[in-house]
Amino acid sequence: MTTRVIVNPASAHGRTLQRAKALQPRLEAIFGALEWCVTRSAAEVTDVARDSARQGHARLVVAGGDGTVHFAANGVAQTQTALAVVPLGTGNDVATGVGLPTDAAAALEVLAAGHVRSIDLGRVGDRVYVCVLGVGLDTPAIQLIDRVRIIPRSRLLYNYAALHSIVTYRPRTIRVTHAGGSREVPVAFAAVTNTDSYAGGVRICPPARVDDGLLDLCVIDGLSWPRLLLRFGRVKAGRHGGMSGVLLTQSPWVRFESRERVPITLDGELTNLTTPFETRVLPGALRILGAPATGGGP
Repeated sequence: MTTRVIVNPASAHGRTLQRAKALQPRLEAIFGALEWCVTRSAAEVTDVARDSARQGHARLVVAGGDGTVHFAANGVAQTQTALAVVPLGTGNDVATGVGLPTDAAAALEVLAAGHVRSIDLGRVGDRVYVCVLGVGLDTPAIQLIDRVRIIPRSRLLYNYAALHSIVTYRPRTIRVTHAGGSREVPVAFAAVTNTDSYAGGVRICPPARVDDGLLDLCVIDGLSWPRLLLRFGRVKAGRHGGMSGVLLTQSPWVRFESRERVPITLDGELTNLTTPFETRVLPGALRILGAPATGGGP
């Protein structure tokens, strides 16, 4: 049976497909004959992944970033089909979370070892996420990123969108409940994560591990925008633990409730989901190729 390769041709203004094709000889050396699935939409990524699981494919290569991985995972979650992620996106936090280098060629050397591990997923409604669920100012940030067509997605664009949202976002009062307690505050941003980072390396929940059977929660209170800006650099570096107005904790489930509906994002993708909702961990729900797990990290 051939190995399928999923590529989003619109990713990185078409450069992802070109870069993936350049890696074809090495991919064939690792996985054998390849069937290239150049998808036209996010829904098609999930459909191809689901069909691959139904047909019994042992491996499904995903060439792209966290968004493409998100939609593929929604097709193969809780099946025997393992994802092999070639990190060609702007944000490659899922790949990093399973011990892959961010350089695609170097990542292929790890994938060639063929080590398959089982990692957790988060679930909300009928969808799963691999990396992060976001509530608050990330929604306008992603909307801004999606509107910008003339500038490729990059760390610079991500940072600009984040700073713009910090200054302009109006915090919503949200009750956040988890296994350790409950609090109701104006929330600038909340993240429920499986990986320790998101958005290309922002270390929002440094203690997070992809296979510990827990979700990690970070809540940043709705402080004045100058105070939020002062926290931005420390959040990016993962040095915000213990700061006033910041909650970091772990729980197998988290519930969000608010008087007005607040939209949520999954793995950096806009959704039609809103509060109220509850998210839960699905332990070991995704098979993925990566570096062997160690006691102290991914």
